Formats: sequence, C-alpha cells, structure tokens
Amino acid sequence: MSEGVGEYEADDIRKIVARLLRDLGDPEPPLKLPQVRALLELDIGYYSTANTTLLQDVASRMKVAGKQVLERPMLLVEAVTKAKLSALWVPDTKRILIDETVPKPKHRWIEGHEVGHSVIPWHREFLFGDNEYTLDPACHAIVEAEANYAASQMLFLQTRFSTEARDGTLDFKAINGLSKRFGNTLTTTLWRMVEDREPDLPVFGMVTAHPRHLHIGSGDDGEPIRYFIRSAAFRERFASVLPEAAYALIQKHATHRARGPVFDASDELTNQNGERCEFRMESFCNTHALLTYGAFVRTIPTLTGKT
Repeated sequence: MSEGVGEYEADDIRKIVARLLRDLGDPEPPLKLPQVRALLELDIGYYSTANTTLLQDVASRMKVAGKQVLERPMLLVEAVTKAKLSALWVPDTKRILIDETVPKPKHRWIEGHEVGHSVIPWHREFLFGDNEYTLDPACHAIVEAEANYAASQMLFLQTRFSTEARDGTLDFKAINGLSKRFGNTLTTTLWRMVEDREPDLPVFGMVTAHPRHLHIGSGDDGEPIRYFIRSAAFRERFASVLPEAAYALIQKHATHRARGPVFDASDELTNQNGERCEFRMESFCNTHALLTYGAFVRTIPTLTGKT
C-alpha cells in the first residue's frame, strides 16, 4: 500500500497519523473509526446513485472561500456516477459519503481511505484546485495511493501491526488471526503482511480469480489478476518477475476447492541474477477472490558437471 507514494510524502503522512493516534490515546486494536470521526469532527453518510437527493444537496452546499463550487449540482452526481466512485470526501462540510451498495466488509477500508484524504493537508488543494492538475490521471493515482497509505497506517496502528506480525509465522492462520484482531479484511491484512512484516524478505502476494472457478475473483474487466503485492526486497531482487509469471504458478497448483485453503506448495522464480529461487506458496479463497502469498525460502544451488 506504499507503492506510488514519495519518500517525503510518506514521512509526512506517518507523522500526521502518529499525531492522530496520540490524540486518540494510542488505542489498542481494533481502531474504532467513530472515535476518529469524533476527534476530526467528521460526519458520515450514505448515498445511492438511484436516489441522488443527498448528492444534489451536498453539491448545492459546496463552497470554498465563500464561492460556490458547482453552479450545477447535478455535475457532482454525473461525476460520481460516471467514475463509479464508492465514496467521496466533501471538505467544506467535513462529510464522508459512501455508496450504500458497497458490501459492508469494505466500508471500513473505504472510510479509512476518505479519512486519509481529510487529514492530508495538500489533498484539499487537489480536490478543488487547478483543473489541469486534478484531471491528470498520474496525479490522481498519486493522491489515491497517498490516501491508501494513510488508511493503512491508521487502521493497522502503524508499526503495531508489523511488530505483532513478526511474533508469529507467515501463513493464513496468522493472517486470519491478525485480520480479526485489527478489525480489517483478510485482503488488506494480507497486503500489510506482505509489505510490512519482513520487508527484507522477498515476498509477493496476489489477489486474483480462482483458476478453477473464474467467476470467483475476476475483475470487472474479466481479467484474472487484480493486485500484485510485493515486499521491498521482492521489488529489488525479483524486479523482472511479472504478475503473469506469479499467476502461472497459482494456476499450476490450484485445487478445485472454492472456499478456505486451496493449496500449499513450493515452486521456483528466477531473480535478477538469473538464479533459481524456491518460494513457499499458500493460497486461500474467501469466496470473493483467491488470496495467495509466496515467500522466499532459498536460492537453489547450481549443479555443475564433472570434467
């Protein structure tokens, strides 16, 4: 969740979240989002693209420095509908709005993401700044990555998660336990486990379709690969490994089980030096997607023939 975030921006976001958690009294997991909203004086609401009354009302009240932002409130409705947004943050009214059709388990992460927008000071400028800037897809991707980073820092209580994760093993039993303890989904917990538990160990994670049940986990575009997650060491030492290569290993080992553990196997990937490396892989299906991690075990010795 830190890919795409600049070093200086990441440092600023960590400091912002650290101050927020101190103001909350350094809470124990799971973080209670109503307490976060109360501290930040944020309101939450739910909208429907079928009933746009709330969005029109919000749009009609949107002002910056006393100036009406939208002369046509329906512009906001049209933008939300066209972009298929699952939520939005409205700075002037300090409201987070979530699409009521989004499944409940996703609300916590979505809310954390929007809180992230609200506490990162330069995001207000982005949302209501120069049109060329706000419409630049690259800038939009960076802002979204920063909000995701803030959400992960907050919902996993910064280093608290990685410290507790290192006390246990890297397997889905531990991932499931930490998911319940911190109150977050299995997918976001897998993500943090891959990136933060042991950054110096090459580890990859994937959120994909189930190769034996393609209706489970395929993206809206029908593509089987939704996310390819990598630890810092994996990005450095296995930079040439493409998502398709990792997914090919999943296809090779996947069983027909459509719920729970799907496989536990070992296979090989080649690092930047051309060395064959063994990875232990484990895959779990939560009925919404197939979740997989692969952790480096060893470099496989090269066999040389006798002369």
